[in-house]
Amino acid sequence: MIIFKKRILYQNWICEWLKDKKNYVKESTYANYSNHIFNHIIPMLGKYYLEDITHKIIQDFLLTLADDNKKTGLALKTIKDIANIIKSSLKKAMSEKYISYIDLTFAYPNKKQANRLYVLSYDEQVTLTNYLLDNMNYRNLGILLSLYLGLRIGEVCALKWEDVDFKKGTISINKTIQRIYIKDEDRSLSKLVITSPKTINANRDIPLSKDILNILKEYVPSNLHSYLISGKLKPIEPRSYSRYFSKLIDFIGLDHFKFHTLRHTFATNCISAGTDYKTVSELLGHASVDITLNLYVHPRLSQKQKCIETICKVLKGKVS
Repeated sequence: MIIFKKRILYQNWICEWLKDKKNYVKESTYANYSNHIFNHIIPMLGKYYLEDITHKIIQDFLLTLADDNKKTGLALKTIKDIANIIKSSLKKAMSEKYISYIDLTFAYPNKKQANRLYVLSYDEQVTLTNYLLDNMNYRNLGILLSLYLGLRIGEVCALKWEDVDFKKGTISINKTIQRIYIKDEDRSLSKLVITSPKTINANRDIPLSKDILNILKEYVPSNLHSYLISGKLKPIEPRSYSRYFSKLIDFIGLDHFKFHTLRHTFATNCISAGTDYKTVSELLGHASVDITLNLYVHPRLSQKQKCIETICKVLKGKVS
């Protein structure tokens, strides 16, 4: 007979699990864990003793997180991230004989399909590009690069002038910057961190056109360790850059859109130009081509019709 250890509240157990994880994960990952734990898991599951937690309790909790009738309904990815934290913490409890086996296979709610990605029209791209070129400065240079290279806001904020290779005509994306929020039992703090990108593929060298290279050459500072969009040794953090971007868009007179729309527009332009999906995926720094396909490749009915007509040519020959 297996003898299990003493009863322990889940909130105490998952806090210990979190402290242990701190030694093995990036600080930004730890921040995500801590926020999910203190904002969602402990308020709903922390009161239970480990041995009293059942599959149904967890399943009901996950469904509650996805409630579309509430403004606080979470995205499916966030719910799965929370579920993975619960799974990991309970697997540890099982392995250390605090609890017996629990089925950790869960069903996830069908979230409403997200709205189609917003992409700038040709006229909007022209309006934005012309304004940037006529009012060029370090910050506007970053916006231009994001539109024509598909950079994430954290990537462009972390860029330094030393990442630009004028001889090879490339720019190296090798880090990202973000403000993280860390919660634990005793404190809550935020800090700006610069880390390597989340995935290996996000580390990439992107070729630069002659036009972009010529623009960059006009703004090279004396110290190449300076950040590209500040021209100084101190970076501009994403939330500040996002506010600047929003004000610029309003000033130009364009309908409001998020900074990430620049990346969507770049990807869509690549696909429309007939660029193969593998190349687009590598330029964007996606973890796999599947991500690129799911996000940006949406064949029109006319394309599907053309495909069917092509396949059926053999049939036509047989019938005639």
